[in-house]
Amino acid sequence: MTETKYVEAESPDTLAGDTAAAGSVALRLSGIVKSFPGVRALKDVSLEVRSGEVHALVGENGAGKSTLMAVASGALAPDEGSVEIAGSPLGSASPEKARELGLGIVRQDPALLPDLSVAENMAIGVGYRSAGGIRKAPTWAQQLLDPWQMGISAQSRVSDLSVEQRFVVEIAKALALRPKVLILDEPTEHLSAEEVQRLFRRVRELVAGDAAVVYISHRIPEVKEIADRLTVLRDGAVRGTFNADEVTEKDIVELVVGRALDTVFPPKGSAVGSIGDDVRLEVSGLSGSHFHDVSFSVRQGEIIGVAGVQGNGQAELIRALAGVDRATGEVNVGGISIRLGSSTAASAAGIVYVPSDRHGEGLFMPLGVGENISMTTLTRAATAGIVRDGRISQTAKRQIAHLGIKTPSHRTQVSSLSGGNQQKVVLARTMLSEPAVLLAEDPTQGVDAGARVDIYRIIREMADRGTAVVMLSSDGVELEGLCDRVLVMSRGSVISQIDGEDVTEEAIAHAALTSTSVRKREAPSMSRANRLRRWLRGDQSPAVVLGSLILAIAALVGLTNAVYLSPFSLNNLLVIAAPLILIGTAQQVVVLGAGFDLSVGPLMGFLVVSSSFFIIDGGNVLVGLVVMIAGSLVAGLANGILVTRLNLNPVIVTLATALAFQGAFLILRDTPGGGVPADFTALVYSNIGFVPVAAVLAILVALGLEWALRRSRWGLELRAVGSRSDAAERLGIKVGRVRLASYALTSLLVVPASVLLLAQIGIGDGRPALPFTLSSVLVVVLAGASIFGGRGSFISIVAAALLVAQVLGLPAFLGLSGAWGYWLPGLITIGATVFYAQLRRIRKNS
Repeated sequence: MTETKYVEAESPDTLAGDTAAAGSVALRLSGIVKSFPGVRALKDVSLEVRSGEVHALVGENGAGKSTLMAVASGALAPDEGSVEIAGSPLGSASPEKARELGLGIVRQDPALLPDLSVAENMAIGVGYRSAGGIRKAPTWAQQLLDPWQMGISAQSRVSDLSVEQRFVVEIAKALALRPKVLILDEPTEHLSAEEVQRLFRRVRELVAGDAAVVYISHRIPEVKEIADRLTVLRDGAVRGTFNADEVTEKDIVELVVGRALDTVFPPKGSAVGSIGDDVRLEVSGLSGSHFHDVSFSVRQGEIIGVAGVQGNGQAELIRALAGVDRATGEVNVGGISIRLGSSTAASAAGIVYVPSDRHGEGLFMPLGVGENISMTTLTRAATAGIVRDGRISQTAKRQIAHLGIKTPSHRTQVSSLSGGNQQKVVLARTMLSEPAVLLAEDPTQGVDAGARVDIYRIIREMADRGTAVVMLSSDGVELEGLCDRVLVMSRGSVISQIDGEDVTEEAIAHAALTSTSVRKREAPSMSRANRLRRWLRGDQSPAVVLGSLILAIAALVGLTNAVYLSPFSLNNLLVIAAPLILIGTAQQVVVLGAGFDLSVGPLMGFLVVSSSFFIIDGGNVLVGLVVMIAGSLVAGLANGILVTRLNLNPVIVTLATALAFQGAFLILRDTPGGGVPADFTALVYSNIGFVPVAAVLAILVALGLEWALRRSRWGLELRAVGSRSDAAERLGIKVGRVRLASYALTSLLVVPASVLLLAQIGIGDGRPALPFTLSSVLVVVLAGASIFGGRGSFISIVAAALLVAQVLGLPAFLGLSGAWGYWLPGLITIGATVFYAQLRRIRKNS
């Protein structure tokens, strides 16, 4: 590397002389300022990216790169400054407007909706019209995905994809926009070398077509390979813009961290003689998912690396050692055998696991920095079981200072920290645990150059204290610089061990690539087993299961009592089922949007009572129906506004409104009154043969909602919001408006159920409506919907309502006491919960 020192530039045009003719300005950011509580993320940042160039943006985590690009893409509004895309100003923070102006973005955290299909995700991302409409989206999406050779089906649910497949979907979605400006934020973290080159070919094609690409990466070799120019951000400010071919990797790292890096890696234990003779970890004949018959040992103070082409069992091996995944064989820590498949047993033996997914498995995101640091050592901060906040604060402050964690306070929510600082929090907690064995899975993934140096020092420090370290990494330079030994895996076995001075990036790559073929992905199998698994993953499988159960019960009870299958009995069954279908669909609508409504039963009672003043002998039925509709709309909008505008918990809000409706109908009629006309009841419960018209209409409502859920923009956006609201918002969906509409529609669907109840009881009395809240929840649970939103089927709601109606009538036909009318639904609910839990496990493993 050269010894050239670069003076930080005063503006992004430092080296503009050579590039002024490269093209017009495709993206201009002028004087961008952005602050968050306690942090000024961007300080008067200006940046110009020209058409026909790849412009890299480099800097440490927390330097402001992702925040700057969030402003550019309309996901964040700047406090000051302006954004221009292809010469047009982005007047307000609007991802949809930025997309219309020609900007596409691939985020470090993909904005994908896990409960929607790949095709639906891509259609939302590029706009329904560009995808050819929702019906044609699967064919359109498949054509864009096939060139990646990743075996991705456009009709697969995103949650069923691997991490790398999700990133490819995000990239394909952005490229489908044919953007004038494409932002790639850490796009290669989960891609293999072959996939990275495939991405680079597409990037070069875009640039050749006069598009501009902003490339954000911590991988400096990639920056050097793909970028024409690069801009350095540090501490929220631009430190200079440079021609990529005029700076070395070392120069870039020094510019990023703001200091010379005389040595990136600390001295190895094998070089300075700090490795002890005691064997801390001994693994014998360990086998598990994707690996088999692995044996090795690690001494006190030794760092060994696990390498190989991605997907050859390395990650599964680490997770098995941590007790997260099941395995067979023997693992000894300090000479004592530990129980496999138990993370509790592994932890008790002194094994500490640092997962690659720090968000999902490494941190408690809603908690503060100090709480995360102290979580595994709370007993030291407690007296008689009472945690002392002062002790947690002291411990956290020491670790923050020792590891250089950049945080406004130890009370700051850990989710607000940059990736590198979040990883330091994980390692701070690990150090406090004083582990006998440290298992680190890609500990520097998504971490900037400066934070990497700090993490290397932390790991080496733990090894010097006597910890045996096993580290999985896909970075050959990292393995070379840090590890005393490296185990290379291929096809689930350790095929090579590299020791001492032989541990080099070249030797590791040679062992991995000459001992296994390049990773291949097979096309999805069309076997019956795979088709069955795909069906089980779908939303309609519960309807078939419930339908089969209904038929089985009917057959069994019909054999013991011939009256059970008579037209009269079937008519009675459908009469009971009709309001259950309607109230179930009402609850399903709001649940799909990740909401909940405990007020549906009391609202039903309120509508029955309020309308009974009009739907009486000599009254006006039409006026009564108008009162019902108006009351339901007011109720739905009130619930929706309190939940969406004031950001209140939906359970608390709807519980409060439920009590309000119940009190209101008791004030209106403290005793039942107001008889309903016989001809009104006869009309509502008219039949076609033995089939009630009300049941037919209820089923048609459910089928209409099912069609809208799958084929309309409303249904797609409702499922998107329920699946992952933050990603939906970043994609330009009006989350608040969608949720507000869901509460309004839920309340409107209570109206026909209220009409049926009024006709059934024949008098103004709201009390019979109260159990319908629990009935609506019961129907939704039996229908297999996700109570967290995003997944569900109105066809399954019909089947669940019919099953509940059937079960409610069983005691009379079987000669059982009335108590079984309560016990049977409870037992079936528990059975359904267990069944769906097993079904989700099959979905996950298939």
